[in-house]
Amino acid sequence: MKRTRAVSILLKEDEVLLMYRKNTNEYFVFPGGGVEKGETVEQAVIRELKEEATIEAKINKLLYSHVYDDDTDQFFYLCDYVSGEPKLEENSPEKIEMLEGKEFYNPQWVKVEELNKMLVYPLEIRDLLIEDYKLNFTNPVKMFNFRVSDLRQSL
Repeated sequence: MKRTRAVSILLKEDEVLLMYRKNTNEYFVFPGGGVEKGETVEQAVIRELKEEATIEAKINKLLYSHVYDDDTDQFFYLCDYVSGEPKLEENSPEKIEMLEGKEFYNPQWVKVEELNKMLVYPLEIRDLLIEDYKLNFTNPVKMFNFRVSDLRQSL
């Protein structure tokens, strides 16, 4: 069954919003999640930002579209910050998992210039973001097909 993930790349001045994750490993991801029935990808991006970080944002444009060989599509949208401070929404699935001691999540602003030293999944998107940030996101949408087994896992 095809899965579609909606992911935000939210910038505020020289920082990007990331979700720090800790389970058996420590790493960062861009906020996002699955598109729910009856929801557009863009609506899912905005909903996920509210759930995962209590942040209000607006869609700017699609940056990256990736199709994976595990029947997953991922869409990464550049978003414009409107308001809010990063924290988990009280009833979010992430907050519930933390209260149950299963996972640890912490949404936070990170300077774009620090990204190249950080384990941010997918690393391929992290690298594209670093380059496109320097070009003020003037490039067209970048579309790729990936084999999950080919994705980089370490710095």
